[in-house]
Amino acid sequence: MTEETETYSFDSFWKSNLPTRNILIIILVVHITLWIITLVQASVITFDVFYYISEDLLKQVGQYNQLVYQGHVYQLFSSIFVHFDWLHILSNCLFLLIFGLKAEDYLLSWQYYAVFIISGLMGGLLSLTFGAATISAGASGGVFGLLGADITIVYQEEKDKKPWIYVGIGVIFLAITAGVNTNVLAHAIGLVTGFLFPVIFKKRRNLEAK
Repeated sequence: MTEETETYSFDSFWKSNLPTRNILIIILVVHITLWIITLVQASVITFDVFYYISEDLLKQVGQYNQLVYQGHVYQLFSSIFVHFDWLHILSNCLFLLIFGLKAEDYLLSWQYYAVFIISGLMGGLLSLTFGAATISAGASGGVFGLLGADITIVYQEEKDKKPWIYVGIGVIFLAITAGVNTNVLAHAIGLVTGFLFPVIFKKRRNLEAK
């Protein structure tokens, strides 16, 4: 691949893949902003300060159930774009690219955003059952929603391809993001929500015009 082709491909991504591009930009800008604030507010510089977002910030812009119970419902939305640390955000961004670009092949932009946001919100709502002290954050509910949409779309539209490919990639995603504090319920409800959306959407993107 020549340098000219590489440049064209890079430019083409940022001009053509609008939903994935826009969500990536928002996620990265939010994380870098919170990371800088964490560094500025830290009284002692340690590895944790460079790697993790401070708990105080997460309580303000993530989903802190105690505040949501008190009426701060905006956190159900804002927490979708907030991440705990660098591994958390990088893994979510990687799989957002994998599942998001596939979803863009068939979903209209508003459908894509609906899948991502509503899947994320459903994950947040289910996370309220974990109790007042729980802090939740991350785009993984929305990303799993896109995965669910991909699996349904491949099954409906691409009979020659196996949806199990995306199931396998999803298992890898789950394994990478697994841990003691992993919100499995948010992942599960996001996946189920994503399964349903392509069934509801009757109109799809015209691939020949893409």
